[in-house]
Amino acid sequence: MATSKEYADFIRDKFARLSDVVTVKPMMGEYVIHMAGKVLGFLGDGQLLLEPGPTIDRLLPDVEKRELFPGSKLFPIIDDSISPYRLCEIAQAIYDDLPVSKPRKSKKD
Repeated sequence: MATSKEYADFIRDKFARLSDVVTVKPMMGEYVIHMAGKVLGFLGDGQLLLEPGPTIDRLLPDVEKRELFPGSKLFPIIDDSISPYRLCEIAQAIYDDLPVSKPRKSKKD
């Protein structure tokens, strides 16, 4: 089940405080969330999934986790009722745990 544009807009609005560094872009029927050049998480099947790491495990120790796709690592599922302030606070806290995105290969002519 693909994530709706309406849901993506809803999540984008929650990141309004960080709109200068957070982007939500479509990717193969779902969405990827970037924060200042790093992948912060994904929108998959109508759920917000943030990148796992030690800081998010400390901040949300009992949060449910699931695979983004079969065989992937487990991603924390962020409840839609989270306040925009808390979501931005978590995003800023986990930023240092995030791996640097690999540069895209240029297309050969």
